[in-house]
Amino acid sequence: MNSTLNNFFKEERKRVFEPGPYFAKRVLARLSEKVPTIWDVIPRTVRPIMALSLVLLFGVLAVQILVPIDSASTGPIMAFVGQDLTPGEWMLFVDAQVPSDAQLDELNLLEPVDLVP
Repeated sequence: MNSTLNNFFKEERKRVFEPGPYFAKRVLARLSEKVPTIWDVIPRTVRPIMALSLVLLFGVLAVQILVPIDSASTGPIMAFVGQDLTPGEWMLFVDAQVPSDAQLDELNLLEPVDLVP
């Protein structure tokens, strides 16, 4: 085969597959370009409001997690579930004693019964 043609193909193969001397610098320069974050997408006028709302949200979550629920009289599960119980359900489920007739009458007066489903 022609040696000049063979040399030409070798040179082209080196140029295409082997990176040049400044390849590492080009890669690092491209990597060091600023990566867009969520704060770049949000308009500047909204940023303080968004930051304040995030701080308040995380503050409320921290208070909810760190402040314990008053579970002195009951367990932690009943203290959490008991927030949604009506007085009648609380008396039937949480109190271990059997309610008297007067207490049952009081519960019937407190909670009206829906006749139509």
